[in-house]
Amino acid sequence: MKPYINSLITGNSSLLGCIDQRGELIRLFWPDIDFPQHIDRLSVGVICHDLWQGASWLSSEDWQLKQYYVPDTNIAVTEYIKKDHGLIIRQSDFAIPDSDVLKRCYEVVNTGGSNMPIRFTAFSSSVSTTPHTAGILFDPRLSTLIHYKHGYYYSLSSDKQLLQYQIGGGSYENAGRGELYGSDTIGMMREGALIWECGELKSGETMHFTLQICLARDLKTLKKLTYENMAADSLADMSKTKMFWQDYLARTRLIHTGDTEIDSIYKRSLLVFALMTNKKTGALLAAPEIDEEFSRCGRYAYCWGRDAAFIAAALDKCGLSEDVEAFYRWAAQVQDEDGSWQQRFHMDGNLAPCWGLQIDEGGSIIWGILKHYEHTGNMDFLIDLWPCIKKGVEFLLGYQDSQTGLPWLSYDLWEERIGEHAYSSAAVCAGIGAGAAIAEILAEHGEADYLSCEAKRQSVEAKAQSNEAGQIVGTSKLLYSRAELVSLAEAWRKAASQLREDIEKNFWSPEWKRFVRSVRVKLNGWGDEHTDAKVWLQMNDKSITRDYTLLDGTLDISLLGLSIPFDILPPGDPRMVSTAELVEEKLTVHGTGGLMRYEYDGYIGGNPWVLTTLWAALYHISRRSYSRAREYLDWAVKSATEQDLLPEQVDKTTGKPAWVIPLTWSHAMFVLVIDGLIEAGEL
Repeated sequence: MKPYINSLITGNSSLLGCIDQRGELIRLFWPDIDFPQHIDRLSVGVICHDLWQGASWLSSEDWQLKQYYVPDTNIAVTEYIKKDHGLIIRQSDFAIPDSDVLKRCYEVVNTGGSNMPIRFTAFSSSVSTTPHTAGILFDPRLSTLIHYKHGYYYSLSSDKQLLQYQIGGGSYENAGRGELYGSDTIGMMREGALIWECGELKSGETMHFTLQICLARDLKTLKKLTYENMAADSLADMSKTKMFWQDYLARTRLIHTGDTEIDSIYKRSLLVFALMTNKKTGALLAAPEIDEEFSRCGRYAYCWGRDAAFIAAALDKCGLSEDVEAFYRWAAQVQDEDGSWQQRFHMDGNLAPCWGLQIDEGGSIIWGILKHYEHTGNMDFLIDLWPCIKKGVEFLLGYQDSQTGLPWLSYDLWEERIGEHAYSSAAVCAGIGAGAAIAEILAEHGEADYLSCEAKRQSVEAKAQSNEAGQIVGTSKLLYSRAELVSLAEAWRKAASQLREDIEKNFWSPEWKRFVRSVRVKLNGWGDEHTDAKVWLQMNDKSITRDYTLLDGTLDISLLGLSIPFDILPPGDPRMVSTAELVEEKLTVHGTGGLMRYEYDGYIGGNPWVLTTLWAALYHISRRSYSRAREYLDWAVKSATEQDLLPEQVDKTTGKPAWVIPLTWSHAMFVLVIDGLIEAGEL
């Protein structure tokens, strides 16, 4: 099984590579950053017959190593050291911008007193969606190993002289012995190996070797791309890639707080955002996949509207508003015809595996659209998104419990319980309110009617179907007058106001002097609820009737969502203050610090999370309790990896980064906290 933990990531927003703690490239996603994943295993070794027998695999314990990024870039470096042999190897992984090529450049330094004959070997095994149909071929003309499956091809090659090759069984073992036995050039198998001659490395000198991985959708294109890159100067490519990332950062909002750790993690966050943005579609990736076998979780390499709304807010704060607009335009495309959004999506817009509607996501997206407009003032964006907004608000209004007035049954933001939740209700209320504000903005913009994106599409189609006389046939226009927009705004504003009242009525507990996280909630998803205080409900008119617990008083960090970010209650409201105080008291993890998601959380051991702790920091910024916010920020800084990547969790026992690395939402919350403190003059 592959490692769960990424130590480094690299890519170019259509290609994403994940590197483990020993420097192995363990996952390679292309042509989208979430799918498909191509590599089963890729091991690189050095053959030096004067010093050891066979190949010394760089990922073995024989090498001491350290890992880092080239400053201000996504070029990932793993440095291997054999002190007793006087050998240092620096492996630099990077994807060429605007090209389907990942390069692994090796700088080999001989610090010993004698010359060394150096050869490199690489063993490669591919992933196939159907194991029995994986294919591999060796191209003698290009001296290249090519893995392929239907519609996907990738090659391994170098500009150095190839000595030997082998495909099929035994490739890894023979490469480890430093001798390959290739004869067949094509076969129905997944693995192969290559050995290259690099020459003699003299004492005190340096040599370079490059392993390049080229990807394409057909064999001819792949061979052409491989040939072109074999002739290219890899060091020049690395220099150009370095300049690309430095130019990218120069276009963002950089900060200089005087705290080198904060500034470094902030800058790394911007670079992570670039890798987690799918440049072809605009979708935002929650995290690189770490658990494709569903062994410990439901997988991460998807786009959630909830995560993305927070991420988009952070992108706007750091000057990446074009990416935000691209995301919301993508979100409009994947919206269901009824105005809803399902749980999560692939980067290409296809529906991902889901297990339940999460109503907060639709509210978050509409809320985020308004926030983006408030940041940019881009009226064309708002006009183009209006059909999406209108459908979305209408769905939210229709998805209502007639008894409580709250949004009807859906999963909570942690995707664990079906019910009516405080956080979800707040997101829906904010989404409806945002829809009302957008309708008002459009109405105030001018007297002209607004033509929807759908109407534009229909108009173009109609023109294409025009008759010989040039008349437009079948044009159907969706127009919204100022009066209609004002009427919608008033109705939606009233609905949001009523929902706000229903939230306060249903979730405030005078007895406990705090808000509760859920009502009418299914706490036992596999059977009967363990209480007599319950109600029987149908999810829809065709579903079975199930029992739901009337109230869930578990303290949950998401209760802060009533104030931050959705503004249902002012942060200084006494009810909000008493709730927040209890949330912090009960969720703080003693010893390591940080805040859990909720009481008795058992996911991956029940650790403190970076995003939850920074959520509390945002709340304290809103209360002008800046010293407390800074304490939480300092904790998050300490939770970062040595490479400045922020994890999802921190191990409650060891205090080390745990589980998903990096989590885009964690980096987004970090940026939002930094922005809040800077705006307050506190950083």
